[in-house]
Amino acid sequence: MERLKSSINATVVEEFENLCSINGRKLIRDRIIQENLNRIVVAACSPVTHEKTFQNYVAPLNPYLLEMANIREQCSWVHQDREKATDKAVELVNAACEKVKSSKPLDPIIHKTPRTAAVIGGGIAGITAALSLAKQGIKTCIVEEKSSIGGSMAKVGKVFSPEKLAEECAMCLLNPTVNEAVQHKNIKILTNTTLKKAERRSGNFNLLLEKKPRYVIEDRCISCGDCAKVCPVQVPDSWNEGMTTRKAIYKSFPQAVPDVYAIDENCMKCGQCQEACRMDAVDLSMEEEIVPLNVGSVIIATGHKTIDPEVRPEYGYSRYDDVVTQMELARILGVNGPTNGKLVRPSNGEVPRRVVMIQCVGSRDEKPGAHKYCSRVCCMVAMKNANIIKSHYPDTEVIICYTDIRTPGMYEKYYKYAQSNGVKIFRGRPGEVVDKDGKLYVRAEDTLQKTPVEIETDLVVLSTAMEPSEGTVEVSGKLNVGLTEDLFVKEKHPKMKPVSTDVKGIYVCGTAQGPKDITDSIVQANAAASKVSELMNCGLEIEPFVAYRNRSKCKLCGKCVEICQYKAVYLQHDSVSVDPIACKGCGACVSACENGAIEVSGHTDQQILAMISGMLKNKKKGDLRILAFLDNVGYVSADNMGINKVQCPDSVRIIRIPSVNRLTLKHLLHAFREGADGVIFGEYPDSPMHPQTLKKVDELKEGLVENGINPERLAFYKVYIPYFRGLAQHFEEFEGKMRCLGK
Repeated sequence: MERLKSSINATVVEEFENLCSINGRKLIRDRIIQENLNRIVVAACSPVTHEKTFQNYVAPLNPYLLEMANIREQCSWVHQDREKATDKAVELVNAACEKVKSSKPLDPIIHKTPRTAAVIGGGIAGITAALSLAKQGIKTCIVEEKSSIGGSMAKVGKVFSPEKLAEECAMCLLNPTVNEAVQHKNIKILTNTTLKKAERRSGNFNLLLEKKPRYVIEDRCISCGDCAKVCPVQVPDSWNEGMTTRKAIYKSFPQAVPDVYAIDENCMKCGQCQEACRMDAVDLSMEEEIVPLNVGSVIIATGHKTIDPEVRPEYGYSRYDDVVTQMELARILGVNGPTNGKLVRPSNGEVPRRVVMIQCVGSRDEKPGAHKYCSRVCCMVAMKNANIIKSHYPDTEVIICYTDIRTPGMYEKYYKYAQSNGVKIFRGRPGEVVDKDGKLYVRAEDTLQKTPVEIETDLVVLSTAMEPSEGTVEVSGKLNVGLTEDLFVKEKHPKMKPVSTDVKGIYVCGTAQGPKDITDSIVQANAAASKVSELMNCGLEIEPFVAYRNRSKCKLCGKCVEICQYKAVYLQHDSVSVDPIACKGCGACVSACENGAIEVSGHTDQQILAMISGMLKNKKKGDLRILAFLDNVGYVSADNMGINKVQCPDSVRIIRIPSVNRLTLKHLLHAFREGADGVIFGEYPDSPMHPQTLKKVDELKEGLVENGINPERLAFYKVYIPYFRGLAQHFEEFEGKMRCLGK
């Protein structure tokens, strides 16, 4: 404490053990009033978790006249050397003090949004979210790319109930919810519709939807099926996973909603369906329709797909008829499936005497094309289908080959029930499926007995991984929403904001956010609807760290408009305008402006330069100093290093910025003049501005060369929240490189 007091120029320097407590708040407010303070620095934990708390504590001061120095996660928790950790803490406090001196009072941007929402995706998650919103008086539009709503839940046949130790009809559970949504006055359902374009202005989302022609007039169709009877075109039926065929004019399944036939791209336009329709409902002249939609919020519920089993060709999915997926098995077991619920071998129509299920096909797999993550539901899906088989075919042997059985919480009871029902559990991931003399054999190693085995079987079932749907990736790109490394929609914070995205007003639910079961999808859908309702009732509040223009300096060159991928900067009436709601404060426009006409509130040049100077103020001769500029994702990743006690080089000093694009050559040169030995940039790569970031790094390296500085002293790393150990390793490697280059 004494070292801190002697190192900084501050009116008051005090220590309090529990600063975030009520007593801590009293201490801060008392000192503000007693000492007439106008700037506050809190040296404690991460601003990610506690900045809002301390901003409230500094009232009556403006909340943005507070700066936090993270001395817990980034000092005491990542360094074993107490002296060096203390030195670093002092420098972080110094930097915060220097920055806050340049801070100005700011006000959050509050905007009322219209009580309208769009839910993109018509599966169980999307329907649940829409229904919750509608009941709260919010006009909601469900946008579904397929010809009917219901999603994967409509196909699985039965769902399991761990409490009842039974399997229930999925459609029986789904239909009441679907019917309620269809009949609700506040819900509009658009099928055969995709998001074509999205733009945000003043807190509203202007969506352009592309509605493909159904070629059947919905108000006239009575779903009699006469049209399908005469259609000459046969195509694989995706509802039955391609195991049966359907006509080019079709209804996905008997209970489909809307209860209307549709014609797909396989139609020959022969007109026979038109002639057969006694309601004159078929209209082959229909064209694509562009539907504009203005809403105050968007929920992404675009669902998932399953991985192509060919990612593991050794299992023979395309070679052997009797190798199927769990979804194909679900359709076989479904009463409205290709065999009317009878379990048969696809090759010969006989009831299998033995069924072997192979888990983790494409999940928890390091091979190219597969996924390292666990798909969460596969174990329970296998248990469900195994129990159904044993209940109806007690003489059929079912063996589940697993890596690790994952049945958390209440599902453990269902797992025990499956074992008592005669389902055999075999620990060992099979290496291959082979055909010998017309019989299938599963080759594996019993990892408990440590012996190779060869299991003869009649039917092999592959539990394939969940992965993001094409719609998830496309919609996220059009809405400028960030994705995870695995291309699921990235939440704002995995713990504190699990349904919020990095775009205010856009939320996510269901398997668009990651693998999960039906229960979790419904829970998350209700949570997303709750956040939308909160937004509608309380208004949209945006942090004021957005770009603003100096009219006197602006030459209307338009470079800021060209570079902004968020479309926040735009030309209007011969003037450049910035939409504060759409702006992310990334600063790319600042860097692009040659006239210095744009700045970012809260991240001005003066503040960034002050932070750099503060970080390097107490550097001693012989010390190594590396500045790491990390975006919000990178900063959370660095916090995770501390939380998990992962050691980090004490030479690294972290500065949080909205984006690498905010930095210019001026900032780099200033850092090296002040004594920095190296500079690290860390940024999450799945943002719309990432291509610009890579270009920026190359330009800055060229600038360093022109100023006689080795470009190797600047490094750029991709950062992800879960891979904090990788970030720590990057820091270690870069420190080693800087020591080799010398000071």
